[in-house]
Amino acid sequence: MLTATGDFLMLTLWCVLAPALLVPAASLVGGRGEGGAQAAALIALTTVIFAAAYFFADAAVDLTAASPPLYTLGVLAGATLVLAGLVRTQGGLQLSLAISAALRPIVSATGKATGLFVLAMALIQFTVVVLRYVFGWNSILLQESVTYLHGGIFLLAAGYALLTNDHVRVDIFYGSATPRRRAMIDLFGAYAFLFPFLLLVLAMSAPYVANSWAALEGSTEQSGIQAVFLLKSLIPTFASLLLAAGFVLATDAARIIRETAPGRATAAA
Repeated sequence: MLTATGDFLMLTLWCVLAPALLVPAASLVGGRGEGGAQAAALIALTTVIFAAAYFFADAAVDLTAASPPLYTLGVLAGATLVLAGLVRTQGGLQLSLAISAALRPIVSATGKATGLFVLAMALIQFTVVVLRYVFGWNSILLQESVTYLHGGIFLLAAGYALLTNDHVRVDIFYGSATPRRRAMIDLFGAYAFLFPFLLLVLAMSAPYVANSWAALEGSTEQSGIQAVFLLKSLIPTFASLLLAAGFVLATDAARIIRETAPGRATAAA
């Protein structure tokens, strides 16, 4: 029952998330009737991407149950129309900036909080060593808590690392590029690689985490931490925080691209 509920919630969330992530891309459409054009672009992008995903899944041999339930198409259509209406009235970039302003402090606060995890992990590991080699006493619970903290540091701080540009970057063209070209690279990377990967992580981890919660999965050791289901919950949390950071990155990139557009630069001069 819990697994079915998790799948339902994940599909629903997926159908709301996907069109929302397209708002920064739709904000690049300009010209006369900008709001209406951006709203139409959002609807067109959502339709094309989901149609392509459906046909790909239907053609792939290893992908089963490609046809989405009818309610998911309704959720997708409803979410897209609501977002299109907001884009039409407020403007795509303004809507993206408003969402970005709400997401940025969440990602930043979560990432900074992991600094406490580092301190706690160091203290616990020091305690484990002293207890084992000085007092000859071993604690499975303390050892597993180090693993929990270690996983939390990497999974919860990933979005913050992207937000502050502290992630590993294979820099060939980016470093010497102009701000506009950097923004274009960031926007392309977000939509071509980051968002598809994270949406896939959310979709694939949903039944995995739901099954763990259904069984209230714990440690295989009797004296270990009986909360493996909480540890596994860090996987969708990681994807969600990284999606939020990616949205902020895409919004900033779209803003720079619009501000440095040739027409705007000429008008400003």
